[in-house]
Amino acid sequence: MTISRKPPARLWRDDSGAVVVTLALAVTALMGLLSVAVEVGSWYVVRRNLQSAADAAALAGALEYARSTPGRVADSATREAVRNGAVAGTDTILVNSPPASGAFSGDPQAVEAIITHPQGRLFTALFGSGTVPITTRSVARLRSTGEACVLALDRAASGAVTAQGSAVINTQGCVLAANSVSETAIDLGGSSVVAADSLWTSGNYALGGSTNASFARPPVAHAWALPDPYADLTIPALGNACPNNNTRIQNETRTLTPGVYCNGITVGAHGVAILEPGTYYINRGNFDVGAQGTVRCNCTAPNGVTIVLTSTSNTTQIGGVDINGGATVTLRAPSDPSYAYPGVLFFQDRRASASGESRLNGGATMSLNGALYFPAQAMQWNGNSFGGTQGCVRIIARTVSFSGNTALDDAGCAAQGVRPIATTSATLGE
Repeated sequence: MTISRKPPARLWRDDSGAVVVTLALAVTALMGLLSVAVEVGSWYVVRRNLQSAADAAALAGALEYARSTPGRVADSATREAVRNGAVAGTDTILVNSPPASGAFSGDPQAVEAIITHPQGRLFTALFGSGTVPITTRSVARLRSTGEACVLALDRAASGAVTAQGSAVINTQGCVLAANSVSETAIDLGGSSVVAADSLWTSGNYALGGSTNASFARPPVAHAWALPDPYADLTIPALGNACPNNNTRIQNETRTLTPGVYCNGITVGAHGVAILEPGTYYINRGNFDVGAQGTVRCNCTAPNGVTIVLTSTSNTTQIGGVDINGGATVTLRAPSDPSYAYPGVLFFQDRRASASGESRLNGGATMSLNGALYFPAQAMQWNGNSFGGTQGCVRIIARTVSFSGNTALDDAGCAAQGVRPIATTSATLGE
């Protein structure tokens, strides 16, 4: 057998097999770069998931402001961040209200959520040590979506806001709202015709088969309860003095002045009551206007009247308002903040019995300008009643029912000093 041997010089110059070595080194480097790229790409997936958690946290915090529970902003935001992918105990969740930076810095209507995740290294450990901080940030802000001109405060009643029979309700430009969690919190039945900006309820709403309803915006169900705009109103101690007792006006014209009126004010047939500007405290009794009775305010803006219904003795004697068919009532609330109750036309003591009700009944010619506040009792707005011809009517009561033809006007409420009842939503701003 003959063995071929290459001379040493030729062996030194022989490069066969070098391509394989070069290719192996190139593939190894390429695989390393590809692995790093895949790992870095996974960081972007983590960041995208964290962004969803931060968005949910900011929105949840902002909605607590909408619910008037600012003390729960941080807890709600943190809970929603974890529910949407943040890891409790591992990720750092920072909630700032108002935001500490950015376009909405210092804005009391905004909430900032910042989430930082310590991402462990795999292939990138070749280039550095420790974790990689992945941080996301989101800011949500409250945005007004409308204002309610009717708010039923009862939290459980079915039919907290109702339209009965052939009611025609025209509240274009404002919202019908009910804080009840009932599935029929707002019940528009019969052959009623309703035109409104929208509906808002903590429960749900029902539209009868013959109801003709039109809304500028889709109704909102299962929302949070709207805050009582006059929850802070108080009534001063009236004492035992009774300068005006059993005030009855019939077949005469009489001018009344502000003060305490015991056992009600009644204006009967062909009676005319002219109210001077100021606050009228009715201690134990109703404010009644009968058929062919007339009540008007001797005032122009910013002056007006507020009628307060209360009792210094038994709370069952706290009266209501009863305006009957054929009556003529023209009243406006004061808009001047120097008055005791600016923007408020009727204020019933919230200690009143829940079994009572106030009635603005059929055929009455009414021009009411201001807030009608009956937090403990039902209010019925019945018959061919027309309100708001001077600009603004807001009804806040335990429950509210309508029948007949009703027109409520939300215009000019700010100028009238009536407090807003805002419906809001939270939107992402950054």
